[in-house]
Formats: sequence, C-alpha cells, structure tokens
Amino acid sequence: MQNNKNPLAVYKDNAQKFKAYTYDCSLGDWAYKSDDTRVPLKEININDVEFIGGLWRVQTKPVYNIQRIRDRDMIIGDKIQRTEKTFFNYYKASFLVYNCYGPIEPLFDMVAAEYKTDKGTYWAYGKTIAEARAFMGIKLYDEYKDLINSVACKGICQKEKK
Repeated sequence: MQNNKNPLAVYKDNAQKFKAYTYDCSLGDWAYKSDDTRVPLKEININDVEFIGGLWRVQTKPVYNIQRIRDRDMIIGDKIQRTEKTFFNYYKASFLVYNCYGPIEPLFDMVAAEYKTDKGTYWAYGKTIAEARAFMGIKLYDEYKDLINSVACKGICQKEKK
C-alpha cells in the first residue's frame, strides 16, 4: 500500500506543516477526531494529523489495498470468483475518497481487473466485469500491439514481402 496524504490537507509542504504544527502545539491547540472528541495537539504525532478546514484533524489510517489504476487511486476489495477464458483476476473495487479525517468507507461499486505478466502487473477498472475486461484488453493491446500484429497478420506480412 502506498502512502496516501489526505488531498484536503492545507499544508502540502512538510516544512510548512511542521512550522504550523510546532507553533500550534506551543499555543495548546487541539486535534479533533472523527468520533467528535479532541486531544491536545502536542500528544499527536505530526504524521497522524492534517490541518483541514481550520482545525487539526487526526487522520484515520487507510487499512485498504490501494492501487493506482488509470490515474485514479482505487481500493481493491475481495476477489470475484469467476471462470472465463481470460487470464484476468477480478476484484470488487471502489474509488479512494476522503473526508477531513481520512478515507471514507468504500462502496465497492466498481470492478478491477488484474493481469500478472513477466513485465509486471497490469490493472484496469470499469463499472462491470465486461468494462474492466475491455479496458484491460485496450491496455494490453497498447503494450503488445507489435507482437499481436506479427502473429495475427503473419500470412499477410509474408505475402507482402514477396
């Protein structure tokens, strides 16, 4: 799992965040939790809080398997049991969405397709298995089009050489 910083955080730069955190600790500021309680900011590690909406907020740690797919962070859930003639694995998936306390509970309203190769693992997603499979097919064609063409058009290529 990768390190996912809350995109709602005011301080994108760690030096600025450290300066504000240190100053606010010296003032006796509070950190607010998602359960509507608060604790002294100085008791919370700087890596566990973010300044959002004018308050320091304790962040809920993501406990999800997160994959970057087509420039989106996706939460990968349980494997979908499916038998078909592809070598893809399918998983329940959800977009990674944040509130001011961290990632919210995933909806698992998407499907992620996974394909492991010698060159690495490929991922695609869609609203359905058919969409995820189609996007995976496009991704693999883009990656292997020369190989596919050399095999699929072998006869045509030989005739053109004569």
